[in-house]
Amino acid sequence: MMDTQKEALCRIISTLANKNEELQTFLETVDNTLTGLQEESCKVMSELEAELEQLSSALEEKGAALCDVIKEEKQRKEAELQKQILEGKSALLSCEELLEFANQTLTITNEEEFLKAAKQIKE
Repeated sequence: MMDTQKEALCRIISTLANKNEELQTFLETVDNTLTGLQEESCKVMSELEAELEQLSSALEEKGAALCDVIKEEKQRKEAELQKQILEGKSALLSCEELLEFANQTLTITNEEEFLKAAKQIKE
C-alpha cells in the first residue's frame, strides 16, 4: 500500500514539477513581452518626438517665410502709397499755383495779355 502511495506522490511531484516549469516559461514569456513593449514604446516615442520636432521646425520656417512675404508686400504698398502722396501733393501745389495764376489773369485788362495768359492756363 505504501508503494502505491509513493507512486501517487511521485506522480503528484512530477505534475507539480511540470506545472512549475510551465509557469517559469510563462513568466519568462510575459517578462520578455513586457521588455519588448517597453523598448518598442520608447522607440515609438522617440520617433514621435523627432517627427514633432520636424513639424515644429517646418512650421517655424513657413511662418518666417510668410512673415517675410507680408513685410515685403507691406513695404511695397507703403512705398507706392508714399509715391502717390508725393505725386498728389505735387499736383495739388501745381493746381494751387495755376488757380492763383488764373485768378490773377482775371484782373488783366489788356485783351492780348489776357488771351496769352488764358492760353497758358489752358495748356
